[in-house]
Amino acid sequence: MSKAFEITKEVIKEAEECGALGLTMEQTAWNLGVNPSTLYKYKAKMGELADAISRGRARGIRSMTGNLRDQAEAGNTHATMFYLKNQAPDQWANDLQNVAKIQVNLSRISDSELLSELREDPALLKVVNLPELEHKR
Repeated sequence: MSKAFEITKEVIKEAEECGALGLTMEQTAWNLGVNPSTLYKYKAKMGELADAISRGRARGIRSMTGNLRDQAEAGNTHATMFYLKNQAPDQWANDLQNVAKIQVNLSRISDSELLSELREDPALLKVVNLPELEHKR
């Protein structure tokens, strides 16, 4: 017969640590020595346990964000790109859908048809970055 799961200060501390490491609820449960369904049940009933896991996750994200920022500031181009794509996706995300569309269309149309397409489609115009065409609309 297994002993009953008891929420102690040590369990709260360990749950927060699991959250900080980015473990899933299932992984956290097994680290605490309980079935995931038991952890879910206790988390729903005990705000202190839920708060500890959330606090841990926030601490882990803050730590990793700081590390990522430090890497970016030290000149790590990949860290810089990752940070910008996740913090400002509207300005920094790759627009693969429009790039693919341009590649297909460029092989099939004349220059004048291409200019016409660009003038009619603001998304394409933005991808190819031709501001002089924006003014001629």
